[in-house]
Amino acid sequence: MVIRTLVMAALLVGCTANSGIGVAPTTTGSQPDNRPNIVLIVADDLGYSDLGAYGSEIDTPALDGLARTGVRYSQFYAHANCSPARAMLFSGMDSHVAGLGAMGGYAGPNQIGEPGYEGHLNERTVSVAELLQAAGYQTFMAGKWHLGDTAISLPSAKGFDRYFIQVKGSPPAGHFNLNGASPAARGAYIEDGVDRTGMPVATDFYSSNFYTDTLIGYLENARTSDKPFFAYLAFSAPHIPVQAPDAYIDAYKGRYDDGYDVLRQQRLSALQRIGMVRADVPATRRAPTAKPWLQLSDQERRVQARMMEVYAGAVDNLDDNVGRLVTYLHESGEFDNTVFVILSDNGAAGFSGWQSQRLLDRYNEADNTLNNLGRDGSRMFYGPGWASASSAPFYLFKRHMAEGGIRVPLIISGPPVARPGSISHALLTVRDIAPTLLELVNVRYPTETYEGRAVLAQSGRSFLSHLRGQQDSVHSATEVFGWELFKRRAVRKGRWKALLLEKPFGTGAWQLFDLATDPGEVTDLAYVAPEELAEMLTAWDQYAADNNVIISNGPLVFP
Repeated sequence: MVIRTLVMAALLVGCTANSGIGVAPTTTGSQPDNRPNIVLIVADDLGYSDLGAYGSEIDTPALDGLARTGVRYSQFYAHANCSPARAMLFSGMDSHVAGLGAMGGYAGPNQIGEPGYEGHLNERTVSVAELLQAAGYQTFMAGKWHLGDTAISLPSAKGFDRYFIQVKGSPPAGHFNLNGASPAARGAYIEDGVDRTGMPVATDFYSSNFYTDTLIGYLENARTSDKPFFAYLAFSAPHIPVQAPDAYIDAYKGRYDDGYDVLRQQRLSALQRIGMVRADVPATRRAPTAKPWLQLSDQERRVQARMMEVYAGAVDNLDDNVGRLVTYLHESGEFDNTVFVILSDNGAAGFSGWQSQRLLDRYNEADNTLNNLGRDGSRMFYGPGWASASSAPFYLFKRHMAEGGIRVPLIISGPPVARPGSISHALLTVRDIAPTLLELVNVRYPTETYEGRAVLAQSGRSFLSHLRGQQDSVHSATEVFGWELFKRRAVRKGRWKALLLEKPFGTGAWQLFDLATDPGEVTDLAYVAPEELAEMLTAWDQYAADNNVIISNGPLVFP
């Protein structure tokens, strides 16, 4: 597939009385609306090296095709967990001001009731979908929401014309049905304000297939409109419970018998070969919660290999669904004028119930026999060993502020990408997506108020000029970037990163790493570079003050 670069017509910017927002006007009569469509695709817990375009052996031709006609980013940062990253994605702000400073239901006593800790995308934000909708875009979504379940926080209140959502973090009864895990789980799935939990589904139902079908259906029903569209496809895969249709699992049978230590080195070598990471980046640490492969028993290896076969099948299926959407857009004549933004919300999910008794209980209650792993009724984690491979060449995974937890793939394809097939090493964050999309369609973010409510300014930065080949970098070397969740925290400034993780993942004190030479965070320089550490702790204080970071004073509890 070849995406042609379009020279976009100049768009008039009309100022409305709506609190300072400028919107590209809708068209009337026979005048065509040539603004690009936008397709936003978010994979749930996809690791840095899980796509072929990022060095994976998993079969992902659709996403790899978009990468060949687009640009891949090697230094794109999301967050360590789902909902904080999604809040940043839709608001263009830090999660601590956007409402997800703590995940819903997991705020510490000192965080409850504080601004920025509401547990949903709050009213001091204006979502990118709201602004696109106001500017005349049709707006649709299907898949995981995880940004609130009240009237003011459902997609209808955040700018979507039509939606079918998995409301919270994981599918309550797995990817093969829409049932709730208990009667209390009613409302787990909502379509356009109507509870769809427990609705009858086809015998071959699978979440990724269904969400893609649903989104294509919304687009097909709107084909008679001359308005551009914003379509958000939010896969729940490969989030736990990791499951996949049998045919996809079978396609990887035997592929992972050599184990996760071998796979991690293979992924690193592939990343070096394609130029995603430097050739001198060394092999990095396995997660401390993962045994060396050679220390596993034969039965443990069989189970572990099956787990990765299931995971690969889920990613393969996700890619096939992206391919179906791409095919539909070709057939409908919309493909050439569509911008694709593809990312993961956080790093690979390497926990196996670690510090989460609720997840362990659900795992132990399920049918996780070898032959049933990945099928309906199983509750599978694929564990820290495989996630360490998916995070190559970085350390750790989801829930952690180490690079493997927050650095994720980002692919952007379509107009206005000036350098198709390129790899960019410019540092970007998930906060930068919304400002970029708004600038792309000449929509200004509101200042101070919107629809009668006070709103905060975006802190993300548009990288549209970078996409157009007009500048190489987006953020300066002196800019400070921070992350915090579950008391774990990190701050980056230029080449330096300070990281605070509890044992056994860290030391329980601030560590210091030089990401320019040590992106795998192997060598702690805290004691040999005390001046640099002091500078980074000052940077942390600046970030925390600017973004209302409140460290929980409650126990360390995970969802």
